Amino acid sequence: MISRPTHILSLQCALLLCLFFPLPICAQRFVAQTPTGTFVKRENNVYAPELYAKEIDFIATLVNLPGAKNTKSYWELSYQLYFIPENKYYEALEGMPAGTSNPGLEQFPGKILLAEGQEKKAKLATLKERTYVSNKLPFKDKIPDSARTKFARVMTSYSIKIYDAALDTTVYRSGIFLIKPYDQDPSNPATSIPRQTIYLNFMVSPQGTLNRSQAPRKPDDTTWR
Repeated sequence: MISRPTHILSLQCALLLCLFFPLPICAQRFVAQTPTGTFVKRENNVYAPELYAKEIDFIATLVNLPGAKNTKSYWELSYQLYFIPENKYYEALEGMPAGTSNPGLEQFPGKILLAEGQEKKAKLATLKERTYVSNKLPFKDKIPDSARTKFARVMTSYSIKIYDAALDTTVYRSGIFLIKPYDQDPSNPATSIPRQTIYLNFMVSPQGTLNRSQAPRKPDDTTWR
């Protein structure tokens, strides 16, 4: 029999491994990002309001598309950002059977809707045209003060439809990402700072397969980091 701590650790491993692999390999497992790729020992309910930004930006990018310059190509995106209190997040993990993949929103009760939106882009020739930006979304004030703890999560739920006219291929995908509300200070990796931006990146390969990531990306970078 698998112990509950071991079960939760195995689920966390699945989250990390799938961040950087194509969806066919990962079987659409749900994803969490740890900037260093390492685990941090959880301290239960550590109150840390200083790690929550008052506002947060959301940036979704179709990083690469073989038929980007074809005027018949298009990209449709809908998304929701949720906050999951720490206790609700770990209750959800404990309640999932071993080997769970591609969980739905209903498996994370107690989540708080932060923002939502939808967009259709039919001009995709440049990276700027393939980027959706929503700035200064209210964040900290939407979260109860008592829930501003260190090991809570922010969930990005998304649904996309991409038609690549050069490949004559339509890609449909929906899923979720999970990430902590704070990030590492680039100048001092041992220090945590409020997360300022939620990223959502997609890349369609020349074979028509889809990769996805929440990794930060430089504006002129067309590769995964």
